[in-house]
Amino acid sequence: MSKIIYLNGPSSSGKTTIAKALQDSFSEPYLHIGIDKMIGFMPAKVNDWQGGEAPLGFSWKKDMDSTGNPIYNIQAGPFAKKITRSLKDITILLASQNYYLIIDDIAFGTIEVDEWKQALKDYNVLYVGVVTPLNVLEEREHSRGDRMKGSARSQYFKVHDNVAYDIEIETHRNSLKDNILKTQKALSEKFSKGSFN
Repeated sequence: MSKIIYLNGPSSSGKTTIAKALQDSFSEPYLHIGIDKMIGFMPAKVNDWQGGEAPLGFSWKKDMDSTGNPIYNIQAGPFAKKITRSLKDITILLASQNYYLIIDDIAFGTIEVDEWKQALKDYNVLYVGVVTPLNVLEEREHSRGDRMKGSARSQYFKVHDNVAYDIEIETHRNSLKDNILKTQKALSEKFSKGSFN
């Protein structure tokens, strides 16, 4: 039966680095899937990542948080919403064929994570919160140079809101190796107990 590791965290928290390291660490092949890969399927013209309009796809909307800091909120048009739903459908299809999966996601709070839990209720899933302080996220966002400045701040306050994970891993405090070992141990323990979902 499929084993699934679901990683949720804001942009620049280190999810993709963790996902790739997990792939390398297991003897079984795990597929790495996520919203970024789905966006890669889309025509570039459908989305706008520079703060402009994208009626069908994904775009950024400038706003301000409660402390007066500028932020950018992700906007999803009808095609983007369809792509997001299709990610779950593709995940379920792969799981039904007994692939092992690592899902790399940015879900906003308990409502969106619970949608994943409902979609994957018949499968073995380890839910992992990837936690990083805001100042570290913003430093990474700035150094990467390929992110809208303010998007990390926007996501930071929404992504983990009231979400119950199996484990949380801290990419700013613990080494990549330690986080991989922690995830492997949690997956092994949960699978051996049969205590999924």
